[in-house]
Amino acid sequence: MNTAAIRTVPPGTSDPYVLKSGQGRSVVVAGQVVRILAGVGETAAGYGAVVLESTIDKRPIPLHYHEKEHDTWLCTRGRLQIWANDSCRVLTEGDFAYVQPGDVHAYQCMSPRTEFFGIVAPGGWEGFFDDAGEPWTSSALPEPTHPYDFSRMGPAMGKHGVMRVEKEYCAPANGDATDRVLPGGPASYVLQSGYGDRFVLNDHLATTLVSMAITRDRLEMRTIEAGKGACMPALRHRQTHLSLFVVNGTLELTLGDTVHELRDGDFANIPAGTAYGTRVTSGHARWVMSAANGDGLSYWSTLGEKTESFAFTSSGQSASARDFAGSDVEAV
Repeated sequence: MNTAAIRTVPPGTSDPYVLKSGQGRSVVVAGQVVRILAGVGETAAGYGAVVLESTIDKRPIPLHYHEKEHDTWLCTRGRLQIWANDSCRVLTEGDFAYVQPGDVHAYQCMSPRTEFFGIVAPGGWEGFFDDAGEPWTSSALPEPTHPYDFSRMGPAMGKHGVMRVEKEYCAPANGDATDRVLPGGPASYVLQSGYGDRFVLNDHLATTLVSMAITRDRLEMRTIEAGKGACMPALRHRQTHLSLFVVNGTLELTLGDTVHELRDGDFANIPAGTAYGTRVTSGHARWVMSAANGDGLSYWSTLGEKTESFAFTSSGQSASARDFAGSDVEAV
């Protein structure tokens, strides 16, 4: 029996589970509420997964870099300003940014309520928020006058290898000419909503946000979208650890022996060895799949048909359960 429980906080072990929207281990750091959805214990050290919410930040977080962490931001609400090396962009809903280790970066929430979903790989860095912040139990954001103990920030930065850099924040620019394609190899970038390499499979459109080639086999993320009734067969991975975050719509997720109905903001942890399958139950749904410790999401590219279209369609490539069999994946 492989039962996936609905939890309110990550369990600290690599088990399948679901967190409903607004749940997670919540901390407040300098006015920003961070909900930790998974970490080193839950993902076999693959990555940390968080949702961050904030009102308008008075200033950007300090410019810094990480020696080994790969940092991502998927804006799900509001306006999020991102700096990476000598460039700056303002993300809106659906826009994505990736920063590779060693590149100087920062961010600032720019609207009355901004939210992003983020993956940091490898796992462990999500503990920075625990060390720099304090537990937060309210469903509301803190008032601007909410006190913050800045004496926690320095030790947390030292413990987690946050290397602060003193330099000027550059002005934002329009990235229409460059922010609609993925780089050919390791590089930091911004990707406008809907763009990236796209593949159609079983009436689903899978769009690559960041690939194993870009992250040197550390992390992969894809957005998946489909219409009502579209389903994927139950699969199980031998090595790859996955998670699923619903951006919008309603999705029936079979996780182990349990069927869950997931909606906007819900999160599922899918360790290696756990069977999972999906079926869209709303008119349309879009979700993010993240993977580490293996190339378990590669079937979207190997079985799917590459497309220049932005639409999922019944004329796209189809595959039966047996077609998914590979070195890391098996049909259940």
